[in-house]
Amino acid sequence: MIDRTIPYYNIIMRCDRVLPMEIKLPKGYSIRTYQPGDEDAWAAILCTVGEQTSLSDAKAEFTRRYLADAALTNRIFFAVDATGTAVGTAIAWYDGLRVLHWIAVHPEHQGKGIGRALCQTAMTLFRREDNNKPVYLHTQPWSWKAILLYISLGFKLQPRDTIYNYENQYAQAMETLKAIVTPEQYALMEANTAFVAADFDPASLKWNEAGLLPAIAQDAVTGEVLMLAWMNRQSLRLTLESGYATYFSRSRQQLWRKGESSGHTQRVIRLSYDCDGDTILMQVQQIGPACHTGKHSCFHNPVVDGDLPATAGILETIAATVADRAAHPQPGSYTNYLLDKGTEKICKKVGEEATEAVIAAMKTDADGLAGEVADLLYHLSVLLHDQGVAWQDVWEVLRKRHT
Repeated sequence: MIDRTIPYYNIIMRCDRVLPMEIKLPKGYSIRTYQPGDEDAWAAILCTVGEQTSLSDAKAEFTRRYLADAALTNRIFFAVDATGTAVGTAIAWYDGLRVLHWIAVHPEHQGKGIGRALCQTAMTLFRREDNNKPVYLHTQPWSWKAILLYISLGFKLQPRDTIYNYENQYAQAMETLKAIVTPEQYALMEANTAFVAADFDPASLKWNEAGLLPAIAQDAVTGEVLMLAWMNRQSLRLTLESGYATYFSRSRQQLWRKGESSGHTQRVIRLSYDCDGDTILMQVQQIGPACHTGKHSCFHNPVVDGDLPATAGILETIAATVADRAAHPQPGSYTNYLLDKGTEKICKKVGEEATEAVIAAMKTDADGLAGEVADLLYHLSVLLHDQGVAWQDVWEVLRKRHT
């Protein structure tokens, strides 16, 4: 039950990338989507845990918000016990924003990992749909146990970011949490608070006569330089406050937020300035193409066009090719052949290539080993696509394990 003696403050949490996760449920429980009549079960669960106070009002809210759009019913998850009784719920809400909300488990069934499994199910849906967009949730200090769960799923507390019309009350919420959780739990919450841009004096930068600086945007995943534009003091401030690149147009003499009309936004992962203080560099998460021509990068007119050294970035290129073949099948395509045959065939090929790599190594055949590993990585790329997993998910798992 919710302890309403704990002061209420808005807490916003955000997960920037959903990692693959194994969903485990205790024996006898399963998770399904909405079925007609579940509005009664939803209202009962929310009232039992104290999130709602009136069964009729809760049912009316559910009907109004979620049953008006049939597509939403496939985003409402229920955990059911062996008798088929709904004992928990979570919603993978989407209205332009992706929001995990209304997570609740009947008190008699808490402590079994059901809430975690519900959250993981919703998050897996988000990951398979589009893992380039963040997932948000709104909570409050009286749900401090849930905050620890959300952190374990990759969410971070947001000191400034918010959603809808919520007032971000991070400072008040953290002060409240400090008084009710253990020092170790509070330290975990602090450690999983999103980075806030360091305070610095923009006047220390070397702005040109027009009060501008060049700002370079670089793809945070591939390292590719995407574009160069200009910032003034106000656009830099807005970039730091919002977390999204905002520039100043010299031709229009006005601010413009990248993607405000096209949707091709740039979420800033890192922002720094050079040794002379006269150029800004941003590593960004680019949604869609950066260039107005539709190219990923504005720098697509080579003058000297030598072969750049091959890196692991080629796997992203292969993954993009596999995704394109899946969306636009081509006659005679081996990739389409594998995708059409399905998971079992793909897994057999992965096993075969792994075995051939081992054989090449046992023969100390270095050239053969390079070729077999290349074959293995290609087939792994097909398998990852088949399972809705990106190479970046693999890199994130490795980073989490080894840093």
